[in-house]
Amino acid sequence: MARFTHTIDAKGRVFVPARLRDSIGASLVVTLSLDEGYLSAYTPENFRQIREQIAQLSGTDPAVRRLKRLIIGEALPCDLDGQGRISVSDELWAQIGVKPGDEICFIDMFAKLEICAKAFYDQQKEEQGSLAQMDLTRFDVRGL
Repeated sequence: MARFTHTIDAKGRVFVPARLRDSIGASLVVTLSLDEGYLSAYTPENFRQIREQIAQLSGTDPAVRRLKRLIIGEALPCDLDGQGRISVSDELWAQIGVKPGDEICFIDMFAKLEICAKAFYDQQKEEQGSLAQMDLTRFDVRGL
């Protein structure tokens, strides 16, 4: 659980943080996130489970069809190369407003990685303020 920053190379590749490679294995499935400005990266097994759940939803519901197109249809299997990099398509990078040479953040979120532009992350962090400004009482998390 952490945030890591890496730079996209000229071919659209980025190093997956070494600390995460042991837990994720040899490949990831990268797709759009439910949150604007983010991509989500899952292990193939986790993505298979998500896909199975989405497949159970009614195909007659327009929101379900949109969900399928945006999550399943945009999904890109990415194998880690010998140096620990994944190659993400220009289309997916464009969804979060990054291009080769830009810095991105990997954020470890338990069953998935969130990926966003470092500039976007820094801007959101500044705009949202500190945790001290949030009402966390509804979450009932002890020990924070």
